[in-house]
Amino acid sequence: MYEFKNHFEIKKAVEIFEDQILSENLKPGAKLENFQEIPGLEVLKPKSIEKAIKLMEVLEIVEIKDNEPYISESFSPMSMINPASLAFMLHGGNSHQVYESRLITECHAASLAAERRTEDEVEILKTIIDRMERYPDTNADRDFHFIISKMTKNKLMYYQTMSMINLTSSFIANSMIQFVEAYSPEVVYKIHSDIYEAIKNQQTQEAYSAMKKHFDLLEKFYQ
Repeated sequence: MYEFKNHFEIKKAVEIFEDQILSENLKPGAKLENFQEIPGLEVLKPKSIEKAIKLMEVLEIVEIKDNEPYISESFSPMSMINPASLAFMLHGGNSHQVYESRLITECHAASLAAERRTEDEVEILKTIIDRMERYPDTNADRDFHFIISKMTKNKLMYYQTMSMINLTSSFIANSMIQFVEAYSPEVVYKIHSDIYEAIKNQQTQEAYSAMKKHFDLLEKFYQ
């Protein structure tokens, strides 16, 4: 993982770029250039701006084409870096720390989801499970974990989960594909289906245990 010095300036540069994106001065596909014309960047060191762009590339907000930086064409507001994630990246956080945090948060989230879910949310989760049965892609897996965190009715837990899943993609390329290749599509579907069934039937301990089993199998990818 990258080590970043001049943390304050890099953080400031990232915040400026994010403000430009949210205000739509920079849109998906836009080339990052003319930094002296972007308010706030003109007083920062070029090296700090370069490292901020590298950090945003790691988190898939920026993509490099022909050796030039662009806002990712697939950019989503969910890709934005929250302060905790930014600090984690700047200070050398590693993939196993992401795993440990996800394990603790998402197992408890599954238990709360089983207790608090609505029938409409269960239906949404079922559509995601059906997608995973046909083709277990990374987007389906991400949506599966997002909707479970939303079922908790705990906003902080939801945003923590969103942040940690985005961090996962920064450390592990094509994590769902690796998971399927290691354990087979049938095993991956069964693991997620067990979580779904426990939540649907409002079995809190079973939901916790099923999610724990899921993360036990994931751990080797976070070394």
